Amino acid sequence: MKALVSYMLKDYLRSYLYVPPVSLFCLWTFVAYTYVPNPIFSSYAVSCAVLYFAAAWLTITLVNREDATQFHITAVHARSFNTVFLSKVIGVLIMISFLIMLAVLYPILIGAFHRSVTLWDVLIAITAHFLISFLGVAVSLYFTKIWSRRKLSTWLLLVLILVISLVKGGVVDSLPSGFSFVTWVFPPSFAIIDVLSQDTVTANGQLFFTFIYILGYASLLTVIFLVLVRKKNAFLT
Repeated sequence: MKALVSYMLKDYLRSYLYVPPVSLFCLWTFVAYTYVPNPIFSSYAVSCAVLYFAAAWLTITLVNREDATQFHITAVHARSFNTVFLSKVIGVLIMISFLIMLAVLYPILIGAFHRSVTLWDVLIAITAHFLISFLGVAVSLYFTKIWSRRKLSTWLLLVLILVISLVKGGVVDSLPSGFSFVTWVFPPSFAIIDVLSQDTVTANGQLFFTFIYILGYASLLTVIFLVLVRKKNAFLT
């Protein structure tokens, strides 16, 4: 698995497909902290939202990097379609981990916040960024070319789902009474933003439940995707 992940990353890095999402995220991070001081968790909430889209972008481009022939050759060597896709997911998460470190540590290093940052603040910020990134990866897997050949409509639908999931609270408030259940099908990224909406995040049962719920949701999406891939047993282009 280690060798396969390394191959995926090297192949992806040679393609330069990562440049747009990574560059835009880095640029946004540097510009966002031009003016100081800033509230800690509110700032991290915004960077989580931006990273959510960057993670989706990286996932789509990395998973779609191989053409059908190259993919099947890789799958033959790996002896499993699932192993190939799992290595792609791990590869994306490795790349995202560097963006997470930038998003969390850069404002601390330049003193961009209005108060001192504690170790607890850093741990919460890293966890929140990782979970929303993992969620973005898991959702995006269903919009890769294994399922759809229509690139523009696929991208538009993915962006729509990501946006709605982020503003879920506002959507719920605008729906008629009794119809809020329709938003349950959307990814719970709003829960991360809701957690970071306060200047101080307290360790309690609700916080841990939220984090575990999002981790379980993203993990379940990934597992279901791998099961469907195994049944499909083909890579469409």
